[in-house]
Amino acid sequence: MLYFFLHILQPAFTDLQVEIYDQVAEGDQVTTRKAIKGQHTGELLGVAPTHRAVTINVIDIYHLREGKLVEHWGITTLPTVLAELAAS
Repeated sequence: MLYFFLHILQPAFTDLQVEIYDQVAEGDQVTTRKAIKGQHTGELLGVAPTHRAVTINVIDIYHLREGKLVEHWGITTLPTVLAELAAS
């Protein structure tokens, strides 16, 4: 997850921001609904820069055990965003 953010997303977007809409922790799980936003100024997974404003919506669920991440589930609009950028 961190690798993807640092090595894929960050180089692809100028002024990259993460806006957290909701975050709920219960027991050993944390759920976050957020948006990753930025200007598409670098290559993103094979898609050349379009210089368009982009928003990728994400829902992450993390399962922790003894303070360590043991599982992650996620839903993201990244495939839709990539298709839209490639069609530009």
